[in-house]
Amino acid sequence: SKRHPLRTLSRLGVGGLLAYAGVGHLTFVREEFQAQVPDWVPVDDDTVVWLSGTAEIILGAALLSGRHKKFWGRSAAAF
Repeated sequence: SKRHPLRTLSRLGVGGLLAYAGVGHLTFVREEFQAQVPDWVPVDDDTVVWLSGTAEIILGAALLSGRHKKFWGRSAAAF
C-alpha cells in the first residue's frame, strides 16, 4: 500500500531534525548541551553529550534512509 505523502514528509522532517541536533551535540552547541546534563548523572558530561549526539545522528540517518521505517520510527519515538 502507498504511504500518504504527509507521512513521508514527517519522517524526513524528523530525521533531518534529529541528524541536525546530533551534529550540534558534537560541534557548535556542545558546551550548551554539556551544561544541561544533571549533576546526578554518574557519567562525564561530555560523554553523555557525545553518546546522545551519536544516537541522534544514527536515528536521523536511519529515518532519512527510508529503510525499516517502522523499526526506526519506533526507536526514534522511544529515544
